[in-house]
Amino acid sequence: MSKFDVIYKDIVKKIHEDGIWSTGNVRTKYIDGVPAHYKSYIGYQFRLDNSTEEAHLLTTRFCPNKAPIRELYWIWIMQSNNVDELNKIGCKFWNEWKFQDGTIGPAYGAQLSKKTFGYESQLHYIVNEIKKNPNSRRIMTEIWIPEDLDKMALTPCVHLTQWSVIGDKLYLEVRQRSCDVALGLVANVYQYSVLHKLVALECGLVPADIIWNIHNVHIYDRHIDNLLEQVNRETHPGAKIKIDNFNSIFDFKPDDIIIEDYKYGEKISYEIAI
Repeated sequence: MSKFDVIYKDIVKKIHEDGIWSTGNVRTKYIDGVPAHYKSYIGYQFRLDNSTEEAHLLTTRFCPNKAPIRELYWIWIMQSNNVDELNKIGCKFWNEWKFQDGTIGPAYGAQLSKKTFGYESQLHYIVNEIKKNPNSRRIMTEIWIPEDLDKMALTPCVHLTQWSVIGDKLYLEVRQRSCDVALGLVANVYQYSVLHKLVALECGLVPADIIWNIHNVHIYDRHIDNLLEQVNRETHPGAKIKIDNFNSIFDFKPDDIIIEDYKYGEKISYEIAI
């Protein structure tokens, strides 16, 4: 089975056994307008070895692996907040949150594009600090910006990264304020494992562990039965990931990511909560 299958099953089990159901009014709703209640667990951390060719995709069901990389490219490389631009490269993740001006407000890529310590963007900052000052304990990105939160279509879920170099190894820590296990977690872990590999390649390092911290990890009420069935399915060996034609992270394109030998169980469609 894939490494992520094991971690994912533990998360679902922890929420099912020890989580607490939401009560009262909730912000999230389904497309039909019904409030999307959820069972949540507060404060969860896991570590994922990202040093091999294994792609961190679940095998108990099919996980989209093209759209998440297109979203990663839109946020980190294009550093865009324009949903129309995201649609043009084949990803519809943000359509439900698009403002009339075509954007999601000053969120995600718009925050990463800001100059940081004299560098062109937050991505330029972390790459150059890793190369020039690898002992720094300040190699971080942050997109939870208080003065802009009320202008965002959705406040950031994954909002902070921190990077550390030990010898020839690059470690990545991710902080997520809120995480939908059925949909968000699956895409986010895969995305950031790819980002980790790209930054490591750029800096001539070996990707080591990803340390993932979630404050509120939850399962929506309409997802829980299918998730419990899913994590008890037969698993398969993890797929392999290859990064083709790498010259620089700043020249990276979504089609440079190639997934091989991906075997998975029957597809499950999980309803999105908005």
